[in-house]
Amino acid sequence: MLKAFLAFIFEHALLPSKGPTLLAVSGGIDSVVMAELFHQAKLRFAVAHCNFCLRGAASDQDEAWVRTLAQRYGVGCYTQAFDVSAHARTKGISIQMAARELRYAWFQALCEEHGFEKVATAHHRNDSLETVLLHFAKGTGLAGLHGILPAQGRFVRPLLCADKAQIRAYAKTEGLAWREDSSNQKDDYQRNMIRHQVVPVLRKINPSLEATFRTTVERLHQAEALFNEQVATLRQQVCYRRGTTYYVNVQALQDKPWALVVLWELLKPFGFHFAPLKKLLACLPATGTRIQSATHYLYVDRGQWLITPCTAPDSAAVYMLEATTTALAIPGYTLQCTYTPRSQYRMVTDQSVAALDQAKLKFPLAVRRWQPGDAFYPLGMQQRKKLSDFLIDNKIPRPLKAQVWVITSGGDIVWVMGYRIDNRFKVTDSTQQVYAIHLKSTLGPVVR
Repeated sequence: MLKAFLAFIFEHALLPSKGPTLLAVSGGIDSVVMAELFHQAKLRFAVAHCNFCLRGAASDQDEAWVRTLAQRYGVGCYTQAFDVSAHARTKGISIQMAARELRYAWFQALCEEHGFEKVATAHHRNDSLETVLLHFAKGTGLAGLHGILPAQGRFVRPLLCADKAQIRAYAKTEGLAWREDSSNQKDDYQRNMIRHQVVPVLRKINPSLEATFRTTVERLHQAEALFNEQVATLRQQVCYRRGTTYYVNVQALQDKPWALVVLWELLKPFGFHFAPLKKLLACLPATGTRIQSATHYLYVDRGQWLITPCTAPDSAAVYMLEATTTALAIPGYTLQCTYTPRSQYRMVTDQSVAALDQAKLKFPLAVRRWQPGDAFYPLGMQQRKKLSDFLIDNKIPRPLKAQVWVITSGGDIVWVMGYRIDNRFKVTDSTQQVYAIHLKSTLGPVVR
């Protein structure tokens, strides 16, 4: 098993570039075998043990046992006690989820404090199988079917090289001792139900279940890689950002047989679930229809879906552009400012660039959200127009109107940012110096 363990580690580059690996050791057979393998391979490691205080004296005995194990190996040992029940009540989550959150947060803190690059957990192939079955039972996409990955960030799983039977055989051959967690024998947790009731039935159907599963996972993982590559390509084609708003050209996808699963993948980062997106795509709702996730709104607007944060923008915020300012950050954007002699400036037709006559400006310029009553002289027009009417005429979607920024000089609007400059401040034949403001989205390309 040592040979397979080392081969797996090097194949998946699971070791840190320098320093020891932090091993998560509960005292159970899996983590004890992992520690022994690291020891036999002469790999540097330290031990971290979580005492969740859920089994009374037995939990404290586990901690003491792990301390002794670390001393026998001559490695560092970190322990931490947690009030899991209180955390679960506070967060309104299950005991298992609370333990997971506390455990991984502590591991991250240890890494930051002591410089560990990698944390190894003792997940093995049977754990991966149970994870897939659990995800499948609850509903999942491709990502939920690839099982536990060998590495995710700084967390690595070197025991995925073996199944439970191999781990038990190794522990017996090496004469290892370990702690038994009595809760593992109960069906109080969903994973235990899968382990004790579902997997044995599947093994009766297919005695080579674990081997078959490994092959299936390899196929699914490659299928997922292909899918993610195609989704990334589609994201470039049908999505863009403007400030804090995310746009999806649904018309380009809606007739495709795979449109729903791709849209779900594109919008998962914003917390939208499969069912409401399916309903929205099926009924092709009218402009103005809105659904909401925990953090974002999704608006339908003429063949597009617009996703905006639920939090309202700060309409009172004002940012100042001094004459010497070269860059200014505002929510969702960066403004870059340059001076160029008119004879050297090349005019462009780009809504993300405002080319202004520097001599007509009064600094500092103010950058703020538009307000009711604002008016300006749109480029090419000699008449004053209310900004509210301008936004309506240009079919600016309702949810985006509150996010429109303007730049003013001496109280006069010189640019409705990303849409139109004021005609009074345009560059003319008599302009000596061009003051150009480039609007750059900090979240992606600005729409042209």
